[in-house]
Amino acid sequence: MPDDRVAIVASERGPAGARLVAIDEHGDRRHVLIAEATTIVRDTNPAVSPDGHWIVFASSRGRTLEETSLWIAKVGVEVAPQRLTDGAWIDSHPTWTRDGRAIVFASTRAAGNFDLWRVPIADGRAGEPMRLTSAPGHEVTPTVARDGTVIYAEVTPDQSGVEAHLEERAPDGAITRLTDGPSDTTPALSPDDATIAFSRAGAHDGHVSTDLWRLDRASHATELLIDLPPTDESGPVWSRDGRFLFATSALRGEHAPLFSSVIYIELSEHPAVARMLEDHAGGIVRLTPAIVAPVLDADALRRDPEYLPELARVMSQIVDRAKDRQAP
Repeated sequence: MPDDRVAIVASERGPAGARLVAIDEHGDRRHVLIAEATTIVRDTNPAVSPDGHWIVFASSRGRTLEETSLWIAKVGVEVAPQRLTDGAWIDSHPTWTRDGRAIVFASTRAAGNFDLWRVPIADGRAGEPMRLTSAPGHEVTPTVARDGTVIYAEVTPDQSGVEAHLEERAPDGAITRLTDGPSDTTPALSPDDATIAFSRAGAHDGHVSTDLWRLDRASHATELLIDLPPTDESGPVWSRDGRFLFATSALRGEHAPLFSSVIYIELSEHPAVARMLEDHAGGIVRLTPAIVAPVLDADALRRDPEYLPELARVMSQIVDRAKDRQAP
């Protein structure tokens, strides 16, 4: 397999912050995708163009780690990216339209809260952004259908914390609520436009965790895809043929996640089995996957370890290494 092959992209955390890397179906890093910055930066939420030639992502380059703009680069090996959006606001969660001619993203540029915007793209250059939503809450994590319908999470702070549900904006601007909430986020539309995968929080033995669900667009029926009580799953991403569903999974800690990894399920498997993309070098913190290859190596994916047992093993190794460092 060539070293420059790009099958899957993920944001990998390390001493330099978070960088985008190309990984294969086992989780092994093939190479760094985007040329590293000279300072600590956070490159996350990659989205690959329909033709597989471009990648747009949110980055803190030139800003504080809490602030992001959109950047774009050709898919390759350590390619130098170009800034796509500018300004003192935060731009995040980009996604491509199906024709590859525009990007829809969330931005605080208008009112301080996140609204959705659409910017035309040609040869890696941005046109004039157009505002799509203007609700009092936050419209985030968009996904776009073939006809231009935009599906997203509407997130609103309330007295109990945060209420979140899914909505869609039709090409004529009409807004329709899709789910009742109160904790539905990060929708992702299947390649055939028939199904929305999303994250939904629920109680498990007195503890709240976030699981992967799916919504049938025709019937509006919802179904739990997989239940992994010790962890939180978010940001589902479909393979380009609709065969696999990837996501970020985080093991909860008391105040912050203890470990984050990329997992996936094969949708034809019953019951569903979550597997981990794990680098041969060991447990590496990774999140926000994006799929590049039109068809992934299914045999290689099936050889990956089952997620929860492997997670337990990885965490045990991390604890043992910490003990060794503290030993006199």
